[in-house]
Formats: sequence, structure tokens, C-alpha cells
Amino acid sequence: MEDAKDYMTEVKEIVNKDKRELLMMTSKASVNGAVTGLVLGLMVGYYKNKNIYVTGLVGAIIGGVSTAILVNKK
Repeated sequence: MEDAKDYMTEVKEIVNKDKRELLMMTSKASVNGAVTGLVLGLMVGYYKNKNIYVTGLVGAIIGGVSTAILVNKK
């Protein structure tokens, strides 16, 4: 009976570790995508004489969301 509990505990730890790794990978990729989108949005806003705060925010949102979607599909 104790062996069965040990196996269940090991399985739960493995599943939790996998979920944690996926969450960390998705979070890291989202932050990187958001920063890249922010920079690109600021550059577009500056060169097209638009509001750089708005274009930067839009770029960050698009970059973060698109990167999170792409990472979760892999």
C-alpha cells in the first residue's frame, strides 16, 4: 500500500514539474515578445510621426500575445 502512495506522489511531482516548466517557458517567451514588440512599436511610431506611447503599447501587447500563442502550440 505504501508503494502505491509513493508512485502516486512521484507522478504528481512529475506532472507539477512539467506544468511549472511550461509556465516558466511561456512567461519568459511572452516577456521577450512584449519587449520586442514594444521596441518595434516605438520605432514605427517615431518614424511615422505617430504617438509613440500608443504604438509602443500596441506593439507590446501584440508581441506578448502572439509569442505566448506560438510557444503554447509547440
